[in-house]
Amino acid sequence: MNIKDYDREIQTLNSEMMLARSSMSSSYIGICNRFVRAAKRLDDNSLVGYAYYYLADAYYLLSTDYRKFNMNLLKAIEYLQMEGDAEHLARCYNLLGIDSLNHGNYELAIDFFLKGIKYCEDLPDSGVPGFMFFNIGHVYYRFGDVKTALSYIRSAYKHIRKNRKESLYYRNILYCHCFEADCYIRLGKPDSVRKCLEAMDKLANYQEFNEEYLLGLPILDTKMRAYYYLGDEKRFEYYFKMLNGLIKDRKFSLDDMVDVYNTARFYLEIGKEKEAIKVAQLTEQELDDLNIANLRLNHAKLRCEIYERVNDPEARTRALEDFYRYTLEFEKEKMVNYKFFAAMRTKLSNVEKENDKLMRQAETDQLTGLGNRYSLNRYAETAFEKACEKGHYLAVEILDVDDFKQFNDRYGHQVGDMCLKQISKAIIDICEHSKGIHAFRYGGDEFIIIYESMSDKKVLDYAVKLRERIGNIALESEMADEGITISISQGIRNSVPKETTKLWDYMYAADNALYQVKESRKGEIALIHNAVISQKSLDEVKHS
Repeated sequence: MNIKDYDREIQTLNSEMMLARSSMSSSYIGICNRFVRAAKRLDDNSLVGYAYYYLADAYYLLSTDYRKFNMNLLKAIEYLQMEGDAEHLARCYNLLGIDSLNHGNYELAIDFFLKGIKYCEDLPDSGVPGFMFFNIGHVYYRFGDVKTALSYIRSAYKHIRKNRKESLYYRNILYCHCFEADCYIRLGKPDSVRKCLEAMDKLANYQEFNEEYLLGLPILDTKMRAYYYLGDEKRFEYYFKMLNGLIKDRKFSLDDMVDVYNTARFYLEIGKEKEAIKVAQLTEQELDDLNIANLRLNHAKLRCEIYERVNDPEARTRALEDFYRYTLEFEKEKMVNYKFFAAMRTKLSNVEKENDKLMRQAETDQLTGLGNRYSLNRYAETAFEKACEKGHYLAVEILDVDDFKQFNDRYGHQVGDMCLKQISKAIIDICEHSKGIHAFRYGGDEFIIIYESMSDKKVLDYAVKLRERIGNIALESEMADEGITISISQGIRNSVPKETTKLWDYMYAADNALYQVKESRKGEIALIHNAVISQKSLDEVKHS
């Protein structure tokens, strides 16, 4: 889906939405709701799914209204699955993973993150996999495997940097530096912590950077703990006061709740018990709106730790009672959520299988079972990029049946179709014996074969083998006393593609080689290296 293909109203709404998202504006939710209504008026499923995703994203980033977050996310997935929007489906799976983390389903969360990464396999320039790597890193960090967490955050950083057009690009980069600093504090590496703090501050020099990002809870919390770790009392006090003010004003989202708990635990570690108690009291009021048992359970656990530290038996007893009650609630909720997510995963998997089936049908030539022109163009684009990047050879072969028109006129179209099917079987057999060979029916009696990373000799060996197999085919017809034999001619171009080289350039050269064969040597193979046949290239042609 390309927003530029839509009218001015949609493009304007999208610009407003992305601007509100990048600035974390409170208007983000309202703009998304307007976008959903506009998309529904157009009756465009792809646009509706896109709009619902960003509405779910808005509730995730700005609100603690879990019910609306979940409802809009499920609607987004339903529409995006129908349209096959891989990038935004990956984004949805990222949010599903985060939702599972909030409910304490870590295994399911990892499963959703990995599923999202898989959706991005055909999106080489997407930064979306970075979101999933970031969140997987947090899971490892939560369970104490800091080194593995750090490796994931480095992968996240590399992927996120691929797309500077992402509306939250600088925020995501900032969070990577923030998470790295957390890891280095745990690993006892002060110099690395300082470098992370410097990197965070340098981001503010970019014109596109929104300085309000630096006032977010995760950033203030990390800077406070980092400066405490580094012994910078003045800066520690500065961020300590800022963070307390933010928590007091309850300017945090659903995504920040676990960070708030960790802030309270840090206060306990450094002897600021009163501040830890205040944090626990303030967040308790927010939990009434969330109704997520895992967050309630962790809050009760936090209170147990606090009141044990300050030696308040009465408050600790109440916290233990809550902990027991929320443990029972959590176990029930965990089963309900597991069944819900498992059922949803099955449903999504079934829809995905159906979409894959439809996609295969759309990319497959019905007569021969080979890929069609659409499939050829999609595959060739990736193959050319890979060969150009690695400096490897790429060969494109065009083959067709000699005198196929006369063949059809003499034996009939039914025998002609049988001929094409038998040729396809021989081609498929060759492809199955090498991962570097892929074939497509171009139309009529023309077939295209792409050979990856092969020398002239190897390409010609495969081409000769194919010619021999097709030459051994004997078709039966009432119009012929003996088996009907088939002859093919083959034109090939093999060279290392340049950055500007496309499939068309290779097909033009291969077609020229095929034409040369047809003119003088039907049933043979000509392999060339250049786009245009000249006398010099004719002298260099390799025949078989």
